[in-house]
Formats: sequence, structure tokens, C-alpha cells
Amino acid sequence: MFSFLSKFPFVSGLIAKLFPNINSSENTSALQTHREATSVATNEQQTNSERLNGELDSELQREIRKGRKFSLAEAIGREGGSFMKGESAVPRPVRANNAIKQFLDSQLIDTSSAFATTLFTWAKADIRVSRQLDTPLVALAQILESLLSEPTTFYEFYRQVAIAQATITGDRPHFQQPGEPPHPEADYSHKLIRTQLLELLEHIP
Repeated sequence: MFSFLSKFPFVSGLIAKLFPNINSSENTSALQTHREATSVATNEQQTNSERLNGELDSELQREIRKGRKFSLAEAIGREGGSFMKGESAVPRPVRANNAIKQFLDSQLIDTSSAFATTLFTWAKADIRVSRQLDTPLVALAQILESLLSEPTTFYEFYRQVAIAQATITGDRPHFQQPGEPPHPEADYSHKLIRTQLLELLEHIP
């Protein structure tokens, strides 16, 4: 090794300055010892790093299980059994919405009407469905009851139906005001919508 280093005077001079009291062979031995010590230290450092990483992984897993908040995607991944039941590969929220859609389709003559599409969209967004994923028709019954019993909620639903109908026909939406007769060109009136809501409620099993 030092026969090679001897070709570089600068390196030889540097070694001589660092080790003034030892000869070339001693320099070789010292450098070899230093190299071996460095290798051992590096190996120890890698071992410690691997051990630390393993401890951190275990700690992270414990934190995840104990208290870490999850995004929806993570929650579905970790708690698949909560959203999936039995052998079905369809998530429970999707199955609940499908059950509501199938019921509406079976009861309404025009499933693409402004009333049908607005009611389905309204129900999907209602938190009562997400809280009763195994009994979606029970949630739908509660939604229908609230539409019929809460004037403010009913008028907002009526307004959305009127807007949806105007979108379908391309006409200007006509809004019936509380206590007033419907517009002569309006496709939906308060009475018609109430009647349809009541009929749906009566047919929920």
C-alpha cells in the first residue's frame, strides 16, 4: 500500500508530519489499524441505526393503533370490516344508497324526474343514512318525515326540485311561495310534492 503512496510525495509528506516518530512500515500498520477501526465503527453505526429504525417502526405502529387520526382512505384500509360485511365487496355506504335508489325506482313512475333525482341526492347527503347503513330505509323514512313536518326544510326541498325541473326543460324556474297558489306554468306545486312524499312514506316496509 505504501509503495503506492510513495508515488505521491504530498501524501508521504503528510503522513510523515502526522507520524514523525514512526517509519513507513509503522505508518502502514497505523493506517491499517485506523481503517479497521473505522470499518468497525461504521458497522456498529449501521447496526444501531437498524435497531433504532426497528424500534421506531414498532413505536409508530403502537401510536397508530392507540391514537392517531386517520383519513377516510386509511380508515377504509384499516377498518375494512367496518365498511364491509360478510362476503360482499361493496362498501356499506354504497349498498345503503343503492337500497334507497332501488326503493325509489320501484315506487316512482318517472325515475328520472326532477322529484326523483332531487330526493335521491337529498337522501344521500343526509347524515341519517350514514348513521344507519344497515337500515337505510329507516333513515329514508326519517328523512321523509322531516320534509313533511319541517316547513323550512320542505320549502328548500321544493326549491331544489323546481330548479332541477327548470334544468331539465330549459325553462325559467317557477317558485310557489308559502300560502300562495302555484304558478300556472309550474310543473310542481307544494301539494303535489307533499302527496308524493306521503305516498313514499306509506310504502316503506
